[in-house]
Amino acid sequence: MDVNVAIPTYRTRSTIFKLLDSLEKQSYKKFNVMIVYKKWDGYKDTLNKIKDYKLDIEFVEQDRGLFEEALNTIYRKADADIVIHTDDDAYASINWVKDHIELHKKHKDVGMATGMVDESMYPDGTKVPFLRSFIRSQQWRMNKHTIIDKPIDTNFKDYGMYIGKSGMLVDTGRRYNMIKTFKQHGVNMSWKRDALHGFKLPGYTKQGGRNEAAAALESIKRGFNVIWFDKGKVDHPLQRSDSRNISITALPIELIAESVLFSYYIDKYSIYDSDLQVLRRRVTVDKYLSYMLIGRDLGYALGFEITKSAMEDNLGAQKVRKTLIDKLAA
Repeated sequence: MDVNVAIPTYRTRSTIFKLLDSLEKQSYKKFNVMIVYKKWDGYKDTLNKIKDYKLDIEFVEQDRGLFEEALNTIYRKADADIVIHTDDDAYASINWVKDHIELHKKHKDVGMATGMVDESMYPDGTKVPFLRSFIRSQQWRMNKHTIIDKPIDTNFKDYGMYIGKSGMLVDTGRRYNMIKTFKQHGVNMSWKRDALHGFKLPGYTKQGGRNEAAAALESIKRGFNVIWFDKGKVDHPLQRSDSRNISITALPIELIAESVLFSYYIDKYSIYDSDLQVLRRRVTVDKYLSYMLIGRDLGYALGFEITKSAMEDNLGAQKVRKTLIDKLAA
């Protein structure tokens, strides 16, 4: 069985070396590593250091585009029986690869799966303060979402996270092993070749927000289930990056906007029609419920503005991306 570990990276930090250290220590050894990179100042020195690792590594240059294009490179190039995806600022438990392989061998109906992710600490090992109380506050918000935003497809009604009629994701808060869910986490995600090979994201975002849910929907379209399972753990320390802030309550505005823009993706690139009226109610409620989360209200407003215009004017993906980038820069 061919197994490929895929890692997109750009202006990579020294964190990638900790990840590669963890890959060298894997209990299952028969896998290769694909690193998709864009050139940056000093990239050759980093790649030369990576070559010293006792791993079967393939470097694939991404010559254009943003994060969605990096993922499309992986969907196109990674042609193994099982592909396991992670980020360059995470590190894997010793049985990470083994756990994902055993999951896919045992469950032929599962096309895509997310394992356990620990984001409860900073890079120096100290615990993130107030994490439990923050999670409890988010649970209250989740319950409100399920009331105002019902599943867009009745087949999704038992999912831990489903796509609502708004076209946005709705987290029910349900967590248990092997639960079907759109809550796929790119830092710890695997798929069978037939579930995603050749899939292509349209390129409408800046940071690649909700790419995992789009891939999950494609996997379901191809006849597979998408699930969460309670093994295959990775550690993903909380630190500043393009997609995360150092604070759990201060998220990048663009990611909040892109969570709303997923409604555009659903409406234009799936078999479903997003309901703008439900989306308007959902965004209005989210803005009020997230008053303590810095920048979210602005993100929701921006996301709805662009989504509404894109859906009403039938805009293409590149136009939506340009609009998003221009408005973020304004």
